[in-house]
Amino acid sequence: MLSNKSCEAFLAVAESGSFEYAAQQLYITASAVTLRVQSLEKDLGKILLLRERPCRVT
Repeated sequence: MLSNKSCEAFLAVAESGSFEYAAQQLYITASAVTLRVQSLEKDLGKILLLRERPCRVT
């Protein structure tokens, strides 16, 4: 099941291009953003972000 927090973290990273900037926007740590995005990717069975600088949506 998709969680709102995971989707929110994914969108923040997609818009900002950075896990760090997304964490600042969401007032959580970058590692928490990573875990939320990984959870979403696991639930969907797809890689959603290319972990480059800047991050890009697949």
